[in-house]
Order: sequence, then C-alpha cells, then structure tokens
Amino acid sequence: MDDELHDGHPEDADAVEEDRPSLFGGDEEPETRESDRKRKEKGKKEGRRNRGACLIVAVCLLGATAGAGWWGYGFYQTHFGPPPDYSGDGSGSVNVEIKTGDSGQAMGQALKDADVVKSIGAFVNAVGKNPKGASIQPGTYTLAHQMSAAAAVAKMVDSNGGNALTIPEGKKAVDIYAKIDAKLKLPNGTTAGVAKDKVNELGLPDYAHGNIEGFLYPTKYSVTDGMKPEDLLKQMVSTAVDHFKQLNLDAGAQQAGVKDGYQVLIEASIVQAEGNNSADFGKMARVVANRLKSNTYLGMDTTLQYQLGRTTMSDKEIGDKSLAYNTYVNHGLPPGPISNPGDDAIKAALNPTPGDWAYWIAMSPTETRFATTFDEHKKNVQEYCTARGKGFDPVRGMCKS
Repeated sequence: MDDELHDGHPEDADAVEEDRPSLFGGDEEPETRESDRKRKEKGKKEGRRNRGACLIVAVCLLGATAGAGWWGYGFYQTHFGPPPDYSGDGSGSVNVEIKTGDSGQAMGQALKDADVVKSIGAFVNAVGKNPKGASIQPGTYTLAHQMSAAAAVAKMVDSNGGNALTIPEGKKAVDIYAKIDAKLKLPNGTTAGVAKDKVNELGLPDYAHGNIEGFLYPTKYSVTDGMKPEDLLKQMVSTAVDHFKQLNLDAGAQQAGVKDGYQVLIEASIVQAEGNNSADFGKMARVVANRLKSNTYLGMDTTLQYQLGRTTMSDKEIGDKSLAYNTYVNHGLPPGPISNPGDDAIKAALNPTPGDWAYWIAMSPTETRFATTFDEHKKNVQEYCTARGKGFDPVRGMCKS
C-alpha cells in the first residue's frame, strides 16, 4: 500500500481514509472532494460573519469609549478646568465703576455683571498673571463687551498711567482738564485756564463757535517730558475733527433727525452722558429723534446738570427757562455738547434703532428701560424712586427731591 501511495494515486489515498472510523461514532457518509470543498467554503463564510461581528462590536466599543471620554472631558472642564473666558478684545463699550477697597473678586463681579468678562475666576486669574495686575486703581473704566479677561486687565492697567493719557468716553471738558493737570503734574486749573485763553489756537472748526466741549476726543494720547497742556489739547481737537470728517456727520444729520453735523455731536453727547451701556445707545438715540420730531421737550437731567455743574437740581431751576441747557422747558437740543462722546454714541446718533420709544430711565448701571407712553414710563420711574427710598411725583413723573 505504501508503494501505491508513493506512486501518486490519490484515489487510493481516499480509499484509505474511507476505512477509518468516524471520530464521532455512527455511520457517516464518506467525505468526498465535493463535500470537502463545500466544507471549506462554509468555513470561509462563517469566518467573514465572525469578522463582521467583531468589527461591529469594535465600533460600538469605540463609540462608547469616545462618549465616555467626552463626558469625562466635560466633567473635567466643569470641576477642574480653567474658568470660562471670552476671547479677543470685545466690542462696543460700557463704563464700569471700581470702588475703593474692591477686591479682585469684587472687581470681577462688577465686570461680569456688565458682560465685560465671562467669569470672575477668569478675571482673578488674569490679574494674577499680569505683572501690574495689583496696580488697578478705583475709578470708572470704559471697557468693551465680552473681552478676554487678559485683555480687560491689560486695558485697566494701561488706563492707570504710564507714558500715555487715556481719555475715557463721556467725560466733560472740566474733568479732562483735571486729568491733564494730574498727568503733567501741574497745579489744578492750569489746563482749564489754557483752554480758555488759547481757545482760538487749538484748531476748533468754525461751527464749534469757540466751544471746545465735544472736541476732546476720547482715546489714548502719548505724553512726553516737558509737554504743555495746549499740546495735548491740540492733539485731542485735531483727532476729533479728523474723525468727525471720516464719519461724515453732516451727511448723516438728516437721518438722525437734526439739521447738521454739530447737532449730531450734541445728540451723541447726550446719549453718551445718559447711557451706561453701548447696547442701549441706538434706542436712546431713537428716543431723542422721536421727541425732537414731535416737538416734545427732551426733559433730560444731564443737560441741566451740565450747565449747573452739579447733579442736584431745585424745582425752581427745573422751571427756569433762562437756563439754555434746561431741556425741561426749552424745546430742541441744548446749544452745545454736554460731554465728549465716543464712536458708539456717535454712530448710534447717526443710525438710531427703529422704534417708537419716547422715554427711558436707567434703572441700574446695567439696565435701561424704554417706554412708548408716559403712563408706562411713570410706572418705571415710580419703581426706581421706591427702590431708592424716594417719593414719587406722579404729575411730572419724577422722584421727589
């Protein structure tokens, strides 16, 4: 038999296999080449199915792992990650007051309430990372909405001093004069005297009629050793005039509901002085435009306060028609600007938000309420007065003094 196998007769080999008993016992059909081929083919198919099942399981496991990883990342960010923070330098503007004795937490809260920073923690961390973070002084800071904490801290540190003078938006000329005196280490009143004596040498346009208010453009100015007040004043006026030309105030006057670019500036100065939040400027400008169109008194505290040089007003002063800036009893805009507005207020005056509002009241530094009727406005004012422990005059819609 061995010789036959070695002589290459495969059919004899198959015959040898047929004589072997079944491994499982019983009488099974002898395995042929055809059955062997089918068995192998079946094995391949089952292998493919098994590999497909393994692939599905692997994908499911991968998805479960990814889901767990994402959940874990979210948990880490919430419990151990850095505090939420905005990115970039932000947009718009808002005035934020930092009070004497405010801690980093208190500063961060004030900025978060005004939507300058996204979280107190991000601000506190940024203060710690800034080498001059501890130098932030009390005062009112003009910042943007939704700034990164690092950008907010840098802006506040920069406003503290250095070799530059930063003029915030909405300051009156008398306040800017005082800042210049302090920066140049001059006696109080020096810059005010220079502005009065040299007003015709500062580059004011003819339409300003010798009134510098509104032309001390709010931005940063370089300060050098030996600089004189008139040098800074000329820089400010020149910057303002050039900027107003770029904004084309005269061309936008009609849409603003006023006769010329100077009145646009006056309106913007009121919006800037009255508002705390640039997000409200468009609506405030619309209120002014609506009241001017209907020939209704503007009735703004800030215009009369500007002329009086104080925030308190007597009933007699409120009714005094001889006070040119008294918009309670004089129709139209006051004769000149009452502050030095920034771009947001000017652009709002040029493009008021569409609406029929006729009144507003600043309920808090972060909330301004608008009303279309006097009755609606009086309810807001009464709530405002009550919250401050003051009486309410329902006839005039004002808090009692």
